[in-house]
Amino acid sequence: MESKLLVGGKTIIDHTNEQQKMLEQKRQEISEQIRREREIQQQMMLQDEETLEMRETFSTMQQEVELKTKKLRRIFAKLQLVKAEMRDVMDEHITTRQELEQTQNELTRELKFKYLLIENFIPPEEKNKIMNRLYFDSEEDQWKLQPVLPSERSKRPLSAVGYKRPISQYAQMAVVTATGAPFRYQAENIMLLELDMSPPTMFHLNPNGAHLERAFSPRLIQHILNVPVRERSTSYPRVRKSQSCLSPPSLTNSLHCLPVWFKPPHVINNNMYYLQLHRDGA
Repeated sequence: MESKLLVGGKTIIDHTNEQQKMLEQKRQEISEQIRREREIQQQMMLQDEETLEMRETFSTMQQEVELKTKKLRRIFAKLQLVKAEMRDVMDEHITTRQELEQTQNELTRELKFKYLLIENFIPPEEKNKIMNRLYFDSEEDQWKLQPVLPSERSKRPLSAVGYKRPISQYAQMAVVTATGAPFRYQAENIMLLELDMSPPTMFHLNPNGAHLERAFSPRLIQHILNVPVRERSTSYPRVRKSQSCLSPPSLTNSLHCLPVWFKPPHVINNNMYYLQLHRDGA
């Protein structure tokens, strides 16, 4: 019962084909057994005939007729057995021929399918390379490919000068449209950058000191916000008095002790204040 059930991973078609193969094997075994039985019967009949011929002694014509009649019947039975054997051989021949025709049709269909794939999906030069490497191994009864020598190996094909990877015209146009940059070094994964420097950074500060609280102490913020608004004169002294590093800086000179010094804020458009920060040495 377990052999008749479907096992996981097998389709119904595979299971049916396996059952047909098993039936064919059983039929061949039965036909072989019948043939052996007939051979044994023929041997027994031959032995009986030889024994009867040795014992034949005719006393009257009636006995001879009866004996000849029995012999004729035995020969006729042999003829029937030979005819039956011929029919069995013919049936077996027909079955074998049908199996061979079915195998031939399957191989022809598979060969046509492979020819279709080769003609439509494999370039002719590649097909010729494979055909030149093919040879038939008579010992294993199959076709094989000769190994490729290192000297016969071709280098990696180039689609164009300067490109290491094949790229179509559509891909080139897509790169130009998307980036607007030349696509000469796209295959090398090189990123093109602009050489122009960005403009100076301007910090937009609110007069209420919301942005200054993040960078300066509350004491310094209060002093910055109390600086009066005035125009910077051209004669603004750039030389300041030296101060000892040991003495603590005063509140009025706190701006000069910082690594960043500030220009006084001035009003632009009567609403927005700009504070320009400059590093020492800038």
